[in-house]
Amino acid sequence: MGSEPADSERLVRNPDLLIGWSGRELLVEDLASGDRTAVSVDSVRLLDRFGRPKSPAAVADAFADYDRASVLAGIRKLRRLRFLLPESQARGRLSRIRTWKDNLASAAYHAASRNIRFATSPGAIDRFLADRVTAESPPPRFKRYRGAARQPLSGRPFGEQARATLDGVLARRRTVRDFSRDPVSREDFSEIVRGTWGRTGWGAPGVAGRLPRKTSPSAGSLHPIECYVLIWNVVGIRPGLYHYDVAGDGLARLSSGNLRDEAVRAASGQRWVRRAAFLCVMTAVFDRTLWKYGSEGAYRVLWLDAGHLGQTFCLLATSRGLGAFTTAAIQDTFLEKLIGLDGIREFPLYLCGAGVPAKRSPTGSLPR
Repeated sequence: MGSEPADSERLVRNPDLLIGWSGRELLVEDLASGDRTAVSVDSVRLLDRFGRPKSPAAVADAFADYDRASVLAGIRKLRRLRFLLPESQARGRLSRIRTWKDNLASAAYHAASRNIRFATSPGAIDRFLADRVTAESPPPRFKRYRGAARQPLSGRPFGEQARATLDGVLARRRTVRDFSRDPVSREDFSEIVRGTWGRTGWGAPGVAGRLPRKTSPSAGSLHPIECYVLIWNVVGIRPGLYHYDVAGDGLARLSSGNLRDEAVRAASGQRWVRRAAFLCVMTAVFDRTLWKYGSEGAYRVLWLDAGHLGQTFCLLATSRGLGAFTTAAIQDTFLEKLIGLDGIREFPLYLCGAGVPAKRSPTGSLPR
């Protein structure tokens, strides 16, 4: 069976291990290396004994009902897999789980989405697209509620009228949480929503088909983010819950009523939200991204897309003299019930909203 590790060499469990079932297999994963190995329940019992540094002999003594040689052989295997580490080596190791305060979900996702290999040559990219995206029909580019009452947006197509210089808007952009009771004009609201989530054109047809263009970048030009709006203080638009219909460039009314209290609850009790004029809920239709990207990195790009859109929203609102805000303090399940989402194929990511600031300069722009 081989010689057992010396009694003086104490071992300790790798601090970055996650254990879980996959079907009928019990898997142990090392977050640092990404290695994942099927193990027995007895192996997990061995790992449990090494929560503090111990010698292999001491642990073998604790398993009196087992053959000592087989226990020591199991310990050697776990050491070869680096699931057990020498005490001196483990002491100097920075643990993701400990450093991130036992946030297991973040640690697991961070490890899973690192160092993903991507095709770089044109030929490799074409082969990947041909194999993956042509294997099934693409999901719909836009979501539509065809039976809902329609509310057209006002104003011109985005980009026909410049409002302000970019450097001036960037300098004035601030998170605003104090609003007046003045309503937001329908034109301002329309241009902010259209400019953030609206389609500005189409890309050239390719293997993946004709993909929409928008003002914010999106991984693969897939644009998985949808926009729902809780409106209660916009001129000419009845208070209620709406979906922004990109294809029709208008609003589909899903329900009527003053939803200020619902907006506050959606934003985890941030009561100042009710003083704004409207709140936009960004959701992700994950299938649009998964159609092209199948790795764990697909989930990462949803949040990047939402961040791009949040900044675009804030800059457009600022350019029109409004106060804007974003928040990730959301109540997912409540929003899913409010909107009617299943929370799996489509789920909320981010909130942004705007209103007339409590203090405005005579020119209508925010104070510098």
